[in-house]
Amino acid sequence: MLSIRRDPFPLEAARDLLGIVRALYVAARSRGATVADLHAIAAVGDDLRQAIALAEAHPPGTLGFSSAWARAERAANRVGELVDALAPAAPIVRAALTRVGNGGPPPG
Repeated sequence: MLSIRRDPFPLEAARDLLGIVRALYVAARSRGATVADLHAIAAVGDDLRQAIALAEAHPPGTLGFSSAWARAERAANRVGELVDALAPAAPIVRAALTRVGNGGPPPG
């Protein structure tokens, strides 16, 4: 059962998480991940895109807005399952840099 949400939707955080998911996808594809793994990552990205669209289209206190929250929370939990705490972050950062058009190493 969906609980009606009225609290502000974390739009910027959802967009940031979507960017991370996109970088995860690129890094996974680069290392030769299975089709199933790539589909799992893409599904999380789809949930986040839909959550963002719903939050932008519906006011707080509506089913659409509450559905945005549910999708975003589900996606955030699934990102946690996709990311291995022991995996190096460098391939993910490189993938993100490449997507922004800067193939160089991260600053610092």
